Amino acid sequence: MERTGLVPVMAIAIVNGIFSPWVLVLFVLYPVWYPSWAPPTSQFVYMASALILSTLTLMVAGVPAALYERLSARPQSVVVASIWLGCAALLTLPAVPNIMRALAG
Repeated sequence: MERTGLVPVMAIAIVNGIFSPWVLVLFVLYPVWYPSWAPPTSQFVYMASALILSTLTLMVAGVPAALYERLSARPQSVVVASIWLGCAALLTLPAVPNIMRALAG
């Protein structure tokens, strides 16, 4: 896949990591996954939670695209990028109300 197809997928994953309601779950569970040597300030914990959720969005959205690429006789990079982008957008749907609230002011 070309870089031009990866940039929108990464942008959607970042937006999902910042605005998803699942960030609160990761934030609350920080004693389970947050390293003891890192400073436990709320800013660092939130940033790490958003990063984990963004990475998880990228990985989960890439599974259907990888399956298509593996099972197709002639996979096309445009189709792979479209599948990955569509799955990332679907995973971002729970974050839409938070995005709208942030844009409203």
